[in-house]
Amino acid sequence: MVSAFLIDAINDPTKVVQELYEEHTGDIDQFPAAVARHFSDVFLNSDDTLREVLPLDVNHPLESFAHRSLVRFHGMVQDTSSSPEMYLASLNENKCGGWGISQDMPASEWPSSFDYCDLKETTALWAVTVPGQTDWKTEELTSRSHCSSSSQSPPQPHKFPVPNAPHIGVQVKIYDNEAAQSLKATDVVTFIGILTSESLDSEAVSSPMVPSLHVLCHKVQSTDDASPTEELATVRDDLIKWIADEALGGDEVAAQWLVLELSAKVYTRATPLLPPSLTLSRFPSPTPSSPALPTLHHVLSDLLPQYLTVPLSLDLLNKESFSPESKDEDLHSGYLQVPHGTTLLLTENGVQEGKLVEKGIMNIRAVQEVMDAQTLEYSFPFSKFTFPTDIVTIVLCDGRKSAFFQTGFTIPLETKPSLRDNLYKPRDQIKIPDTAKLASYRSFLAAAKQCFGTVQVAEETSQHIQEDFVRQRQEDPSITADDLIHLMKVARLLAASMLEREVTVDIWETSKRLDASRRKRTP
Repeated sequence: MVSAFLIDAINDPTKVVQELYEEHTGDIDQFPAAVARHFSDVFLNSDDTLREVLPLDVNHPLESFAHRSLVRFHGMVQDTSSSPEMYLASLNENKCGGWGISQDMPASEWPSSFDYCDLKETTALWAVTVPGQTDWKTEELTSRSHCSSSSQSPPQPHKFPVPNAPHIGVQVKIYDNEAAQSLKATDVVTFIGILTSESLDSEAVSSPMVPSLHVLCHKVQSTDDASPTEELATVRDDLIKWIADEALGGDEVAAQWLVLELSAKVYTRATPLLPPSLTLSRFPSPTPSSPALPTLHHVLSDLLPQYLTVPLSLDLLNKESFSPESKDEDLHSGYLQVPHGTTLLLTENGVQEGKLVEKGIMNIRAVQEVMDAQTLEYSFPFSKFTFPTDIVTIVLCDGRKSAFFQTGFTIPLETKPSLRDNLYKPRDQIKIPDTAKLASYRSFLAAAKQCFGTVQVAEETSQHIQEDFVRQRQEDPSITADDLIHLMKVARLLAASMLEREVTVDIWETSKRLDASRRKRTP
């Protein structure tokens, strides 16, 4: 049963805010928090009530809504550097002035005098469509009703990480300032608010009109992954074979390393346990008659909620931005400004001979820094700040190693002649599993990420590893502590990909064999 509160909020959110204002008897400074609590109780306690609110997205743009409609926007915080804005919280006749109400008033209705104590601040952010959010994840979050499309270019396109990609950019105004303080760049947030169109800079003589969302309540997307179950543990071998046959020319060893890579996430930074990076080398370039994007692009898009392909070329490296940079007090985005949990596929097949200019070199350094330390530098006029990332990076190259990057693992591809053509094929030729199986693949990968952060080494296994390492050093003095660290990382990834929370002796021995098979391929 749909509640009366829900219907009222959807039909006329401004009226509901005014009624709450009239009923509020406490400190005026606490009113925004009271509004947030009310609308959170109405909309954020279940996915069903949340979906009752129409989404603002590329299929439901600003022009498809009436002025001051209630909408939800699932987006990524791109820029938090805007100055707070002032608004008149209280108007004549006990009327509320926040949430864009005072801006909509005719000048004749403005109070001739007011108490300066009624001037309050609202936090202003810029948010964009979640970059890299895959189609199936978007469909999972979005209602299909009320669908139209926009022919207009998005405002402030330089604030979206992927150049020329369709997206929505929104000026977000949050009145509950205490709640807004915790929001950071690249956070993924569902905002519910009143949609208007306003000047980007109210103090400027000439400023573009942009979508503005006066937030009533919001919820930061949880980074928790799915919990492992016995049923999901049986999915692993099927998933590896499907990836191998459809996207990697039948190479199940490479597919297994790919699944290990997709099982990783940042677990701790104090004693770094970070996702390694992976290169699939000897990956052939597309032929003139084949699609430009590898089949792996489509396969990963069907498996992962957050995924981007960046087809590297000298032109792209030299001209586009990978790191955010502030210009004229406006934060321009870059390819690497993406939410935590994003997987990035970098293809080097389009790189031809030529020269890297300074910007290209800086872009490569930025990617390498993400691979090595999971940090990204934001540049401002007089300073630079480093922000944490959590990005899984996979590189495809047709040489024996990446031309630009030093990755944690390099796996030369070994294809079966009968399946080699599968490396590049149109999406409609991919054998997609049925809905239930595809859902189990997605849940398996999410559960593996959850396991990676909790994998422990049993005392018995730890003793076995120490004795094994001493024995190996005696047999081969060239083995170093770095080799042990490398194998420990492989063992943790293998355990996570098996949905095990403990590295056992069997997993340790299997990880050694798996890494030995990789090294045999590497020239």
